[in-house]
Amino acid sequence: MRQFSIPRLALLGVVLAITAVRISLIGKGTMAFVDEQRYVTAMLGLRALGEGHGLEFLRAINSMGARPGDGLWRAIPGLGQAVLLLATGLNPNSPPSLQVPQLFNVLIMSLNMLLLYKIYRQFFRASMALLGMVLYSSLINTNLYLRHLLPYDHALFFFLLALWLLLRLAARPAGWKYGLVGALAAFSYAVYPGYFMGPAVLLALGIVLALASPVDGSYGPSVGRLVPVGWQLAGLLVVLGGLQLVSRLADTSYLASSRYISTTVTQGSFDEGLSFIGSYYWQVEGGLGLGLLLLFGIGLLVSLRAIGQRQGRYTTLPLAALLSIAFLAWLGYAGAVLAHKLVFYGRILHFFGPFVVLGALVALNAGAQAWPKGSKLVLTLAWGLAVWHFGAFARTYQAIDYPCDVAYHYGIHNQNQIAANETSVCDKNIVFYRLFGPRLRPGQPMLLETARYQLLNFAYLYPITCYKTPERQAGTVVASVPYFMKYRAYQFEGHNQAQRTILQVNEVDFRIVKRD
Repeated sequence: MRQFSIPRLALLGVVLAITAVRISLIGKGTMAFVDEQRYVTAMLGLRALGEGHGLEFLRAINSMGARPGDGLWRAIPGLGQAVLLLATGLNPNSPPSLQVPQLFNVLIMSLNMLLLYKIYRQFFRASMALLGMVLYSSLINTNLYLRHLLPYDHALFFFLLALWLLLRLAARPAGWKYGLVGALAAFSYAVYPGYFMGPAVLLALGIVLALASPVDGSYGPSVGRLVPVGWQLAGLLVVLGGLQLVSRLADTSYLASSRYISTTVTQGSFDEGLSFIGSYYWQVEGGLGLGLLLLFGIGLLVSLRAIGQRQGRYTTLPLAALLSIAFLAWLGYAGAVLAHKLVFYGRILHFFGPFVVLGALVALNAGAQAWPKGSKLVLTLAWGLAVWHFGAFARTYQAIDYPCDVAYHYGIHNQNQIAANETSVCDKNIVFYRLFGPRLRPGQPMLLETARYQLLNFAYLYPITCYKTPERQAGTVVASVPYFMKYRAYQFEGHNQAQRTILQVNEVDFRIVKRD
């Protein structure tokens, strides 16, 4: 029987502990963001496929804003919800059933942890790689989306899987396996096109590794050494081309929808181009975030200087190349912001988080080598700070409530129960929430209920250009909870600084008033 080593046991223990905390945080929060309605579209497509309407399924997954990969991938938790519906009558729209895709989110996040450990392990000893995984897992930005049916962590999973595979293939004969790297990169993009940087980063890294080191044990002509990159590009094009062909069957064009998706990434502020990441890491992550950014800068410089050293060349070169390419990808995105083409969001920084931590590890590792006597103290403090940061996030996140969940808790399941729905903002065209519906699907038509509730701020308050004091409502206030966008990390999802200030200084609450 094979025995686990201490590092593997430590890795398993840390992953299980973090996963358990994350599981304790689910059960609410779904459908809080407008983009989460795309999951409903995917589930309607899955139902059509189950009824034998394949064309309707294709139309559904190709109507998700250039995210056909997300529609296909989400069939996995969707099938779980379908089983619960058939076996117990559990309404797929209710929070108990929606815990299935939330658990799927947690599973993917745990796999991302393991992949990051494997990637960090390519460059550092086990203890340093484990520290990097813990630092990344402790960030608020890492955990923010676990309740929400959004594709960011899932796209990141396919990107990290491709990156890990590319780093492993660079040191051994690979051939066609590079095509798998390209295919995974393409599917990552198809899951969430906002991470268009992913395929570019992988292609650039593939070119650097192919030209800088042999892939077959010999130094052949430069053109011949680019063959793996050709395989990588071929895998990318095959997947994207296949998705285009499938979309044509549904009378649409995946490439056209993908091309125009960038025109929608303009909510927020163009003025925060270069400063956004600093503002986010300071205002949301606090001292840990600011420290990681500073360490990343130091680590980038250290890795670049190490390229000229002959010892460990095939370790330092991929590391320096990866950090440099990731930094240039961020700089390129920031340039697009300055050109008023794109806007930064917290979810965009989600892609760069693993690289910020990677650069910080380079700096910490260099410091440990330069100061052996104090290295244990520094690493212990880093561990302590990560654990404290994650614990503080979990306590705060657990206390957040969301309008749909509060209404569901008080038995408001259909629109006939609502007499009025008002907001405390002056903006028009805001999106009012849909109700979840009852826990179990009724076996017979539901009776109409008396409209006896008044709701305040039962809407996605975006944009929020001003706040107005809500009018006094007649009746008994049965619920009054802070609007979930009061949580500062959420405010970086498309709001500019002025809008964030409105949310921070005003008591924006969701209220349920019951008529006496």
